[in-house]
Amino acid sequence: MLMQCGLPLPAPETPAGITLRPQAPSDAEALGALYWDSYPKGAAAVDLEDAVEEMEGVFDGEYGIPVEEASLVVQDADGNLIGCVQTVTSPPWEGIPAVPFVIELFVHPDHRRRGLGSLLLLSAGQACHDKGWESMALNVQEESAGEALHLYRRLGFAEITPVGAVEG
Repeated sequence: MLMQCGLPLPAPETPAGITLRPQAPSDAEALGALYWDSYPKGAAAVDLEDAVEEMEGVFDGEYGIPVEEASLVVQDADGNLIGCVQTVTSPPWEGIPAVPFVIELFVHPDHRRRGLGSLLLLSAGQACHDKGWESMALNVQEESAGEALHLYRRLGFAEITPVGAVEG
């Protein structure tokens, strides 16, 4: 389901003991491990190596032009990556609106339900707004959405018709 939200979003609050920063290419291996751990096995990547390759592909622009200020990671007090949002422009898929597009938002299962997904998405939205964008979009798989869909709706995302689709 394609969803879009107007900007700005509410200001994020960073929980104590958490660091929020832009992701960097040097994070690709740790991001791949986090990505692999954050989804049911086989849902997002075939194996850990594939997950790392997908994260490298994000930095190489395979999924669109990264919006660096809106592609963020959260770290715990020990410096471990525990969550990530990746935002791009010009993604390679049909029907995506010409606004910043969140290609990934994931939080390690041990750190969920602590507001980190909200922090990441709100911070990405603020960065996009600061760059002059009026909205952002994302796609969620309805059959596996669960808590993610609830989060997106709570933050103001609403279902939209893909660009170029004929409503019938």
